[in-house]
Amino acid sequence: MKSVFRSIFLLLVVFTLVLTACASPAATTEPAPVPTNPPTESQPTTEQPEQVAGGCPSIAQGQTIEMWSPLTGPDGDEMSALAKRFSDENPWKVTVKHVAQPEYIQKLNAAAAAKQLPAMTVVRAINIGELVERNVLKPISPDLLAVLGEDIASDFPALAWNAGEYEGQRYTIPLDIHPLVMYYNKDMFQKAGVPEPGKKPWTKDEFESALEKLAASGVQPIAIGTAFQGATLFQSFIRQFGGSLVNEDGTKVTYNSDAGVQALTYVKELKDKYSPEISGAGDPEVAVFKQGKAAIVIHGPWHISDLQKLPFVGFAPIPQVGSQPSVWAGSHQLGLTSDDPAQQAAAVCWIDWLSRNSLEWAKAGQIPARISVFNDPKLVEVAGPVAAFADQAHYAYILPPVAELEGALWGEFGAVVDGVLMGEITDVKAALDQAAAKSQQIVDQNAEKYK
Repeated sequence: MKSVFRSIFLLLVVFTLVLTACASPAATTEPAPVPTNPPTESQPTTEQPEQVAGGCPSIAQGQTIEMWSPLTGPDGDEMSALAKRFSDENPWKVTVKHVAQPEYIQKLNAAAAAKQLPAMTVVRAINIGELVERNVLKPISPDLLAVLGEDIASDFPALAWNAGEYEGQRYTIPLDIHPLVMYYNKDMFQKAGVPEPGKKPWTKDEFESALEKLAASGVQPIAIGTAFQGATLFQSFIRQFGGSLVNEDGTKVTYNSDAGVQALTYVKELKDKYSPEISGAGDPEVAVFKQGKAAIVIHGPWHISDLQKLPFVGFAPIPQVGSQPSVWAGSHQLGLTSDDPAQQAAAVCWIDWLSRNSLEWAKAGQIPARISVFNDPKLVEVAGPVAAFADQAHYAYILPPVAELEGALWGEFGAVVDGVLMGEITDVKAALDQAAAKSQQIVDQNAEKYK
């Protein structure tokens, strides 16, 4: 079915280009397309009607596209501002309307069923496989991909780029990587004689020495809770200790390994020693830190916009307590959801512009996915907090793009992490074994469902 779809899509593109080439000059009052490379003495002067300035296909000119996203907080405001800037400035007269959707997966699935999908969407990397299988995301053809540049893949960390490929086809372009961040209280550090961390992660010895000095100074060294935070620390440390949640292709569950036991045990030890009373949803550990009652909290970058308002807050990569650098991370990616060639072309022109200008997106607390952008010295000026931990993009871990994989894994080990941290589960290995068996069953069922 997918091959038939691709054939129909290619025929539509060819048919549209033929109509464009054959149209009478008197049939339009639009300016003639500007060639990508102005003629020189050594070049022929024939204009290239399929292109306009900057490499955007002429079929995209004058299009208005709608982009949905799960960006419902301050990051959504940043995205809307970028969409307006592009709409105002681009020479192709393409207009982008950003629409934040709180339940974006449900909205996309419903729109697909009703054949009312927008032109494109921002998608979380963990949802790419499912949305491809549900015929929400459309392939990005090689011709459209060429708009972004010949060697575009080399400008992204491999894990972020690979997340956008499914069954041998490209479906999305990475926009950002959002790993865990170590937030710290600069005043408490100074009082305890703990040097502020730099861009290089603390070692296990440096981390534990800092915690001991902070405790000796009379403050709570670190706030560790359950729910999201406990589970993402587990996911970070299991890889640091040499393990993984799942094998490379996402078919075999492996989080019940010795590394998994070691990782969860380590988080438990930290919580028991320094933060036994914090638990529950709603990020209570962040609230404790924000109130100045704990010196460190490790959490998602979406708290940056709020915490950077506090003068005592510093930002750093999470510690490396094992032999391998790793950190849990997510990634927003940009994908096409329309079959219309003109809408697709306009969307790719916007994606290209947004990717190249994603330095501004860092204001939303995300690391721009493009290596050339997050290595830009201007990142410090535009988004100082992000620059402090941006190097984590090189070793951030994103799950393989397998449909519904995160739910199959986290849906089972999450309860074990909470149970261990709350003292309700004492046999860590047995609990992880039981959860992994359930996860494997779900992974196998999903493989059959999406075969």
